[in-house]
Amino acid sequence: MLADKTLLPLAERGIAQQPLPARQFVDRLLEHPNAAELVARLPVQNFYYLVKELGLADAGELLALATAEQLQGCLDLDVWDKDRVDLRRLRSWLEVMLEEFLPGRLQRALEGLDLELLAFWVRQHCRIYDRTLEEEPDEGSELPTYSTPDTFFVLEFLPDTDSATALTLERLIDRLYDADQQFARRLLLEAKWGLNIELEESAYRWRKGRLEDLGFVEYYEALEVYAYLDPAKAKQAAAVDWRLHGPRESSVVLPAPIVEAFTEGGFFAEVFGAIEDQRFAEDVAAALIAVVNRALSADRVDPGDLDRVRSVSTRALATVSLGLEYLSDGSIEGGVRVLAGTPLITIFRVGFSLTVELARLAQRLHQRGVDDPNLDPLLTKRPLFPRAFDTPPFAGGRPFRSLSDVHRVRRYLEETYAEHLSP
Repeated sequence: MLADKTLLPLAERGIAQQPLPARQFVDRLLEHPNAAELVARLPVQNFYYLVKELGLADAGELLALATAEQLQGCLDLDVWDKDRVDLRRLRSWLEVMLEEFLPGRLQRALEGLDLELLAFWVRQHCRIYDRTLEEEPDEGSELPTYSTPDTFFVLEFLPDTDSATALTLERLIDRLYDADQQFARRLLLEAKWGLNIELEESAYRWRKGRLEDLGFVEYYEALEVYAYLDPAKAKQAAAVDWRLHGPRESSVVLPAPIVEAFTEGGFFAEVFGAIEDQRFAEDVAAALIAVVNRALSADRVDPGDLDRVRSVSTRALATVSLGLEYLSDGSIEGGVRVLAGTPLITIFRVGFSLTVELARLAQRLHQRGVDDPNLDPLLTKRPLFPRAFDTPPFAGGRPFRSLSDVHRVRRYLEETYAEHLSP
């Protein structure tokens, strides 16, 4: 919670939302006389995580105030499985819009979305006949049909389209015709003449560009965040000016999972609290969002899986904290200087590389026949601190949080090596 002293710098600078449960926070937003304006200020990720915390079925009032950018961002984050559209998830979002949006609002919302995405969804569930071209379903067909209000089109539902989906599609087209016949016709023509692969690929390209702006990059590009970087050489590297100059397009507000990770405290939180310049603090916060999102991409985390998002966010923040402590020799003032002259992704890589070096030692022991369950967390894809070394000890692993964690594990590894493998 933001009442924690480690989070006060976030609250004071407006970089984190108020420390309220999602339902309570949204209720306060909706009760405010300028609710629409306040909702519109929420960054896409923050808005999306609020919806996920509430549950889509209970987020209708919030969605009704969403901007087109927020709605499209939610679909970017929630209705895709890698590079394929999840038709059921998309239907769920459309159903909430149908329930909560007035016809004019629905039409404006859908016009703000990628037409290719909507057309792809429509095309997956029906065959479209254009009566102005004298097209009609086969007389012998027993498949259910729907005629648009202007009688220009007949939609013949495909055999695998269930009745609930067919009803959603009918309601969607009816509501669009009520608000804007031209847009409804444009959508149907796009769905009729577009090819499945072209519609989906086009929608995916638009989505990819928007997610890259948020720091979610392609898997292989995202893996760079986990590339080994010699910590000692990084410590000697010259400072670089990584910060953006000029006006910022929008305010920086950390997504809830990152804010929650701050409750772990750590060296990074202390250094962040010592930053005096507001713009510098915002630059660091924006860089942190990008690094966490790269880690999520590299770990192939579904943004809708909040438990995994929280887990990776916590580990990413701990890794940044570890790298920063190493590069600054544990000095708060030095940490501020390191943040000013070192890209945050470099600091993350240094922290991760410190754990990789320990993992390599553990792997050598394992390969030479030393079977030590205490070392199992080090042998995972993203090395973890063995909780057997905590006080009191526990099973499993947790993120490395400090140099003292690194030193403790290194001593154990060296002692184990000396005991089992020294001549």
